[in-house]
Amino acid sequence: MSYTLLYEQVQAQGGRISTNWLKELAVKFSDFTHINEQWSGAVDQMGLRGFFLEGPFAGPPQISEHQALIVLSRQMVKGPEGANWRRLVFTKELMHVFDTAEEKADTGEKLERQADRFGNPGANISPQYRAEQKAVWRALGALCPESDRSAYKRAVDAKTMSIAVLATTVGVPERFATELMRDDFMDQLTSSME
Repeated sequence: MSYTLLYEQVQAQGGRISTNWLKELAVKFSDFTHINEQWSGAVDQMGLRGFFLEGPFAGPPQISEHQALIVLSRQMVKGPEGANWRRLVFTKELMHVFDTAEEKADTGEKLERQADRFGNPGANISPQYRAEQKAVWRALGALCPESDRSAYKRAVDAKTMSIAVLATTVGVPERFATELMRDDFMDQLTSSME
């Protein structure tokens, strides 16, 4: 399983990256054979925008081994910047196909460790919480090829492009478009590839 292979394909592709194409690459470069997407009204976007379920899972919904389901908040998708939120959160959840066995939140205990850090910023960083951080950086790297990101950064720095235009161009929420402009973006992404 290698995010690096997906990332290299994104760099060669350039331009606006399709999430369907990213899903195909994620299947190609992981041991997953199928990934579905589902929107749910039961997922409250204030507490959770989406999550990744890996099979085997008895359900409902039933998920076979080497398959996954990405569940997104319907409120989020239908709300302000909905298409951009869907694009980012779907891709972020998709990046969990590259989690190591240690990083997966596949037991109640591991999920609790992950949730503990969300509710308590002073708690230790568990491998599961670190996987969440890595997934965000990986998603941003997958949605915006580096040659484009560098050009956008020069334009934003020169004040010839606004963050709002950048967000629309890349297709991510404005608050995450600013992350693409960080001076240490490549450092963050590189550490997330490990």
